[in-house]
Amino acid sequence: MDSPGYNCFVDRDKMDAAIQDLGPKELSCTELQELKQLARQGYWAQSHALRGKVYQRLIRDIPCRTVTPDASVYSDIVGKIVGKHSSSSLPLPEFVDNTQVPNYCLNARGEGAVRKILLCIANQFPDISFCPALPAVVALLLHYSIDEAECFEKACRILACNDPSKKLIDQSFLAFESSCMTFGDLVNKYCQAAHKLMVAVSEDVLQVYSDWQRWLFGELPLNYFARVFDVFLVEGYKVLYRVALAILKFFHKEIQLLQMANEKALKQKGITVKQKRQFVHLAVHAENFRSEIVSVKEMRDIWSWVPERFALCQPLLLFSSLQHGYSLSRFYFHCEGHEPTLLLIKTTQKEVCGAYLSTDWSERNKYGGKLSFFGTGECFVFRLQPEVQRYEWVVIKHPELIKPVPCTSSHSSCSDPADRLSPFLAARHFNLPSKTESMFMAGGTDCLIIGGGGGQALYIDGDLNRGRTGHCDTFNNQPLCSENFLIAAVEAWGFQDPDTQ
Repeated sequence: MDSPGYNCFVDRDKMDAAIQDLGPKELSCTELQELKQLARQGYWAQSHALRGKVYQRLIRDIPCRTVTPDASVYSDIVGKIVGKHSSSSLPLPEFVDNTQVPNYCLNARGEGAVRKILLCIANQFPDISFCPALPAVVALLLHYSIDEAECFEKACRILACNDPSKKLIDQSFLAFESSCMTFGDLVNKYCQAAHKLMVAVSEDVLQVYSDWQRWLFGELPLNYFARVFDVFLVEGYKVLYRVALAILKFFHKEIQLLQMANEKALKQKGITVKQKRQFVHLAVHAENFRSEIVSVKEMRDIWSWVPERFALCQPLLLFSSLQHGYSLSRFYFHCEGHEPTLLLIKTTQKEVCGAYLSTDWSERNKYGGKLSFFGTGECFVFRLQPEVQRYEWVVIKHPELIKPVPCTSSHSSCSDPADRLSPFLAARHFNLPSKTESMFMAGGTDCLIIGGGGGQALYIDGDLNRGRTGHCDTFNNQPLCSENFLIAAVEAWGFQDPDTQ
């Protein structure tokens, strides 16, 4: 290897045996299509130095959130987080879900560095709740980084990607679960022989498919995983599905045997499969879901955002402007009696946005015809097209805005056993300095409003014909689509308890 800067974390003897450094040293192309071809052909796969340069360039070009931690942040925080612990004894963040750091030809210094970087990522990304793929990603990137800080910055840019057309890594359990169900749909469509075998011999076929990412992140040998990662950085998440399908197609018998052997070994150690994180089956099934506004995949993404107590529910179409007409009164008629509901809007410019609404629309009738806000802090607004973005209640990210009200017997909501919300998310439990932070939803005869204070996240007229969107204090959101828009379609979805079907 010609570039010793890449080798400070690597066991050189193992690395020389794994990947020979024989390839080209430069890459001149800039066009995406040409990069795709070169990545698929393995153009930089035989050059450790060139792969490092390509990774640097591809990751630098990832569109990210405005504030993304960089190498200087790592230098500032690593000492405080690691303290006096030896790096080899550092615990891994809970979000890796007991996933071990793959060796990938790293030396002891490299393995310790991965642990340090993961802990610093956990510090900077408190919203990551489930990300078992991350140890493998960090371990690979460490091969192609000058130091720990540079590796940290690369991993952060991948995690902070905000390009909806280039999804990279699942960062919550429900998003991961959605991917598993999508993979199961793809297996059923493209690998029917393997799927039939899995169904025939597995107690829970979805549990087998839930391991699909582990086949790639951690179990593939370094040289194979690096080839997958080359294409993944250029083309995005869909590459992972393709490779996992290929693995299943050619090795499904071996995978099933390994699954059975692993379960047997765990049971011999006193560990049962039931001790795994409970697998919540998402309810959006490809065969019976129909929407004029969103795809199955998009609905699953939305479902991964809703409170977990509703994730088991089936989506139930309550209102469709194409079926029931463009009328706000009909919208209310079909939505009343349902709580929560999901509002979806498609504009004539093919933009898609919406809101998760925690409270029954019939609440609007309690205010004597006056347009008044109601709802709780579980409400959120979002856009799907042209890019994905969710905006939660501003207090969730800025709890300093509220003062908890002591729970006493005089507060009927505290003693109400039917109260289904955590105190944090029920706005009525707080003294808010300004009502604008709790203006969730309002409905009158001539308009519907989501979010208030300084503007409205969504305003829709009584004919479901025109709307507008802007920043509001309640969600601290950017406009969800063109600020003034014409409506092509509106849908309202309810949450049907699977036990009542």
